[in-house]
Amino acid sequence: MLKRLPEQLREAGLIFLITRGALFLMAPLAYLTLPKINPTALDFPPLVDHQVTDPFTGIPHYLFDIWAKWDSVWFLRIAEYGYSAVDNSTAFFPLYPLLIAIFKPLFLGNGVLSGMFISLACCLGAFYLFYLLVELDFGRDVARRSVFYLAIFPTAFFFQTIYSESLFLLLTIGCIYAARRNEYVIAGIAGALATLTRSPGLLLLVPLVIMYLRDRGWNWRKVTWDAVGMLLVPLGLGVWMLYLQLRFGDALLFTSAQGNWLREFTWPLAGLWRGAVEAWNGMGDIISTSDKSYWTVIDRDPRLWATYNVMNFVFTVGFIGLGIAAIKRLPSHYVAYIFAVLLLPLCYPSTYVPLFSMPRFMLTAFPIFILLAIWGEKNRWVDMMITVTSVALLGFFTAKYVVFTWVA
Repeated sequence: MLKRLPEQLREAGLIFLITRGALFLMAPLAYLTLPKINPTALDFPPLVDHQVTDPFTGIPHYLFDIWAKWDSVWFLRIAEYGYSAVDNSTAFFPLYPLLIAIFKPLFLGNGVLSGMFISLACCLGAFYLFYLLVELDFGRDVARRSVFYLAIFPTAFFFQTIYSESLFLLLTIGCIYAARRNEYVIAGIAGALATLTRSPGLLLLVPLVIMYLRDRGWNWRKVTWDAVGMLLVPLGLGVWMLYLQLRFGDALLFTSAQGNWLREFTWPLAGLWRGAVEAWNGMGDIISTSDKSYWTVIDRDPRLWATYNVMNFVFTVGFIGLGIAAIKRLPSHYVAYIFAVLLLPLCYPSTYVPLFSMPRFMLTAFPIFILLAIWGEKNRWVDMMITVTSVALLGFFTAKYVVFTWVA
């Protein structure tokens, strides 16, 4: 039966099963053996609702509930209770929690199982479409390695948590894949759904416009009716704003809700500079703080957020460097999308941790993994370095997430 499946699906599916299966085995061990953090004791406690995030007891609790941490509670609460104008829930776009609510009856009303099913199904779909997309331009070997590098990226565990990362990645890759096949109406529909999932879906307009005009020799006279497909991309945001206007009387309520995460608009270089300053100060805290003391509330150790600032800066600078390297190796629409994904969070740095969540945001800059695959395919030492580093950090970050310490 498996032989009847397309080879691309079999290979992407095997990568999916091995990497997701390994995380499902490791995560409960980390949860059972490492000290767990009480989120209500943190200096900046996140929203907690055990009724929606911890529906199980016993073995199912260790297998499933551990994947519902941090922002997962927002998606589950929205799926359970809907949106409110006063709790900042409108910062989270509606498609993912809507799907959780739709699929909950299939899981006897269990939101955790519904969310994990959606995330894993979208993860498999994203891997498969990514394989097909890369194969069109770079061949099967690079496609296989691109999917593998994406699957083991240090924050790739989010693909099986109750976060919208898998759904968003599936729709963004699907959008570019449809455009690559010159199916711009389908690309526009996928882009609209991506924008209904997360606001960065609007960035898909950048590669779509480049691809459309380049395929027509940059001649405006060759623009035909199918260009309307690109106009569909902002439709997702328009639908969301219309709902907010009709429900709460404020179409921009999602922007003010973002203030709960202490983000503010600035120029990209200013955001990067603030990240560099905090990383430099963080190195000072790491070096100067005594290592002979213990603490009851992990937030109060100065090394913790200092390390996050250093780590976020390293990830950000690394991706900027890869984006620059991609200029010579990848098509222009891929390069443009990489920098669009980079620039958006740099324009909205957080107050205390400027490059907040950058390692997670970079998951959606999928062309980076094509570049890495090209390098890894040509040099086995590069391949080994990428693989070992990624797997080690993936295991570390997964363990941190399930015991309720911040990752990205």
